[in-house]
Amino acid sequence: MGKNLLKTQLDCICKEYLAGIFPALGKCARGALETLFGGIVREKSTLVTDLARPLRRDSSAAEAKRANERVSAWLGRWDFVSALNPWLLGKAAEEASDEATFALDFSDISKEFGGEGMEGMAKGWDGSRGVVAMGHDFVCVSLVGGGRREARTVYAQLGKGRKSKGTLHKKAQSAVMEATGGLGWTVEDRGMDDAEHITEVKRKEWKTVIRVKDMDRDVFGDGLSIGKSLAQGPFVPETLRKPDGTREIQLRWRPGVVTWCGKPHSREAKTETARVLVVESRFDGKSIWLYAVCPDAMLDDPAGHERIALRAAQAYHDRWQIETSFQTVKQEFGLEKARVRTFKRLENLFALCNLAYVFATDHLREVPGFRKILKLLADNLETVSTKTHALLAGIRALVGMPNVRFISGRPRKVHPPDPLQLLLAL
Repeated sequence: MGKNLLKTQLDCICKEYLAGIFPALGKCARGALETLFGGIVREKSTLVTDLARPLRRDSSAAEAKRANERVSAWLGRWDFVSALNPWLLGKAAEEASDEATFALDFSDISKEFGGEGMEGMAKGWDGSRGVVAMGHDFVCVSLVGGGRREARTVYAQLGKGRKSKGTLHKKAQSAVMEATGGLGWTVEDRGMDDAEHITEVKRKEWKTVIRVKDMDRDVFGDGLSIGKSLAQGPFVPETLRKPDGTREIQLRWRPGVVTWCGKPHSREAKTETARVLVVESRFDGKSIWLYAVCPDAMLDDPAGHERIALRAAQAYHDRWQIETSFQTVKQEFGLEKARVRTFKRLENLFALCNLAYVFATDHLREVPGFRKILKLLADNLETVSTKTHALLAGIRALVGMPNVRFISGRPRKVHPPDPLQLLLAL
């Protein structure tokens, strides 16, 4: 039987990748890790029956059951979670700069069939389907923008149930800022603009962009909503960078103050204030409002407010990449297909799916063996592109580009020399 060259090449790259993340694993744990990770990458599934397929020596029901039991045991015995964030944060620290943008956002693992019998699951809102479903929330921080077409995960953690968002939020932001020495900006979506969080970020002098949800908050001391107050000022035309070009927008901004009191009805309660720059970014006839939270030294110079406003607008524009990364992790690696019963097993699968995402979007394209993989794909293009999923994926990838390469004409045929002409040449 012939050997599949693509599988051999991919397995070799996966093995080296995992060895760099889990250098201390023993032989048994390493073998289990390579089998599970390879299955997630190749099978596009986290189902135990799919991950156990390489372990089956025959097609008997007994052998299939034994293989499934081995995979379930590996997921319950070994710890693949503890190495995830230290490795991701280590890579982020190597590239830390003040120009970096870290998007922080939440998603969830939800179950259409309800999740009965699965440890720790609770009901909550599933935004992708627009329904209330059983599941777990998770937080992710990703490096976005800077010419990247896809977000690169630098931190990911799965929470048990639906009630740990606040804890996950603080832990994630602290971990990234500590690893990078406070460099760069974090960017957060609506629902994260509570006054306590803003004043805490201000106290720690982290640079953060947060989309405004509470528009009625009086941050200018004029008793007006944020939108009405900013509407009194003129717009300034600006340009945002995109991976495939630019986008023209309009900006206006105004310094404001966010106030927070932990116990508003207590006389002894301490009130904290945080100076911020409130930014309105407008394009395609629609506006979004942002808080730019940064050290007071940056806000003390009015001449620098335009630069901060543009930085905030660019950061929020780049934030969308983390949303597409959630879709990729769930769909391309089957994260929500997992039907394991214990939280530890789900945590292990969550960690492996996130590592598979980094492997596919970042690591794989940098290794020497990637050119061989591209050649194998090109040499088998007809077989690959006739599959409906691959065909549509290729079409959708190309139609979204400003231009595509097309080499016209057919290859020139080389005709054998005419013997008579050779004789005449003599």
